[in-house]
Amino acid sequence: HETYGEGAGCVWERMTSDKWRELGARYADFLRVIARQYPGIIAAHQIWNEQDAYEGAAASVTMSPQDYAIILNYGIQAIRSVDSTPPIITGGHTSGPQLGSAYARQTLAALPRGVRPDGIAVHPYGRGTGDNPRYEIFGNIDETVREYSAVMPGSPIWITEWGVLDLNGDPAGDISAYATDFLNRIRTRHASKVAATVWYAWAEGMHNGYGLVNRSDTPREPLYS
Repeated sequence: HETYGEGAGCVWERMTSDKWRELGARYADFLRVIARQYPGIIAAHQIWNEQDAYEGAAASVTMSPQDYAIILNYGIQAIRSVDSTPPIITGGHTSGPQLGSAYARQTLAALPRGVRPDGIAVHPYGRGTGDNPRYEIFGNIDETVREYSAVMPGSPIWITEWGVLDLNGDPAGDISAYATDFLNRIRTRHASKVAATVWYAWAEGMHNGYGLVNRSDTPREPLYS
């Protein structure tokens, strides 16, 4: 934030496309250094976080698809200038299968010809199989996979965050049942369409995610296993 964000004059609520270009150029320099410094180590580069979130979201910086395309274009070209190997994926879309996939399509349409990410990332909190309604208030994960997979046919989506939010007092066994059903659904129905599933959070106390371990770094079983 101090180097590239508000401390450097980029106040998120007052950003313009020109300001995003200014930030994007500096951001590209940073990404170039990272990509050059860690060849063969990075599994994927994810550009930004929840760029399609509602205005005022606490955990992300929201922008239009056209402005996100500016950042994504800078990021892709910077990384590819020094490393052609790891996938480059979008920030995790969080506004749901319909709004989020529409946002992703608008982003792709705004990118220069020949510049494309290798995958679309999503954060499908509150979705599951229908077997754990307390943790699936937004519907079925099948809808998420179907809608986002159609944005870039043939390229798997990346679930770079999923889990249970704001319920750290719930029994780990209940959370484990939800997580197990979710993963089994991905494995049995969507294995070719999902590149990764990353649970959030590792530890209790990381913002509001249900941790695989508690604040003392003790595994929360049976979820941890």
